[in-house]
Amino acid sequence: MDKKEILEKNKQNHRNALDEREQRVYNASFGTGAVVVGVLCLIFSVVKAVHREPFYEFVVIIVAYLCTTFLYQYKKLKTPAYLIAGIAMGLAAVIAAVLFFMGYA
Repeated sequence: MDKKEILEKNKQNHRNALDEREQRVYNASFGTGAVVVGVLCLIFSVVKAVHREPFYEFVVIIVAYLCTTFLYQYKKLKTPAYLIAGIAMGLAAVIAAVLFFMGYA
């Protein structure tokens, strides 16, 4: 098999796969989306806090996002700090969720 045949076969096998640039754009879009979600949760939390209403649901959203992000980074990079941060954020998410549901009990 010559070089052209190998390249053509590879192209056919990965026809629907994203190229490197598309992967970077795809990944960056999730980061941008996370920032928007974080800002909106912060705004809604501040409004609810000003009105002396509980805002645990927004805390759950943010810390659950951070938990999954840190645990994914730990899985891929094996850096213990990410594991510790992921566990801490997971506990914070559980506590905030319990407090949220206790408000409806």
